[in-house]
Amino acid sequence: MKKTLIATAILAVAASSAMHAQAANVQGGSSNGTMVTVGYSNFPLFITTLGYTGLSMMRTDGWRSSYIDVHGGPVSIVGSRSVANSSGAYYATVPVFSFIKVAQVWHSTRDSAANVYSIRQVMTPYLPFWPQFGGLVVGQVKGTSKGNGVYFGEWSRSVPYLNAGNSTDLNMTSGSRTVWYAGDNAVTRMPTLVAAKYDVTGIRQTGVGDNMPYAPKLYKGVLTANYSGGRGTIDGAIARGRDRVDFAGTTIASNGKFTKGGAIEGRFYNNAEALAGIYKGQTAADHVAFGGSRR
Repeated sequence: MKKTLIATAILAVAASSAMHAQAANVQGGSSNGTMVTVGYSNFPLFITTLGYTGLSMMRTDGWRSSYIDVHGGPVSIVGSRSVANSSGAYYATVPVFSFIKVAQVWHSTRDSAANVYSIRQVMTPYLPFWPQFGGLVVGQVKGTSKGNGVYFGEWSRSVPYLNAGNSTDLNMTSGSRTVWYAGDNAVTRMPTLVAAKYDVTGIRQTGVGDNMPYAPKLYKGVLTANYSGGRGTIDGAIARGRDRVDFAGTTIASNGKFTKGGAIEGRFYNNAEALAGIYKGQTAADHVAFGGSRR
């Protein structure tokens, strides 16, 4: 009971303190809603404007974190604390207490469709509303930002003993690995599309093998979308080496969401100028998060 009251009080403070963006229409999903959920951001307070795309994560202590602002948190902080495409050891610190390292960070800008931001926690955050993870990877569709941001990526649960040194292990071999997608400006009514081409990038198991966070090995491909009169389809594929995700048979609903059975789900954003989603394979290791923009 006490735990519940404390959590309620914390969330109430967050809600009252945050400047929320009422115009945002945040929508998204994940491969495991127990581990990662998408919602309106309410953390971190006082550092960034809230009410945009946020992620809440299951902590190892049983608490759910607040919804961390994806752009104001991972994207902005990682981008400012690391050198693009560099294997150097860069760290994010606690706001105000800059001597306390909380995460090792990298970002890659080489891909034509998306920038990729990767984070590995090196310190356990004990406050229950703080996010906790072994690794968090965020793909940001290029040309989007706060207000029209489109994001996709992967998350893994924290490990018992965090490595405070230099390591590229984001724990993405864990069975807890979860892929997700989200955006600020989800389509609610699909516009007509005629052979619309989308350059799409996919993320899978960053930090595993030679798939380095500063130079991630990404899925690439072109998807073709057609939509008219309440019906639509997506065709094409994305691939990384011999691994391939085939979109043939994917259907588009009038509210901007697309699905292919239980294997593919996603949404269009920004008047269908961008899209993001996830592919769910047989195991957590097989899942792929993807996103891209219209040519």
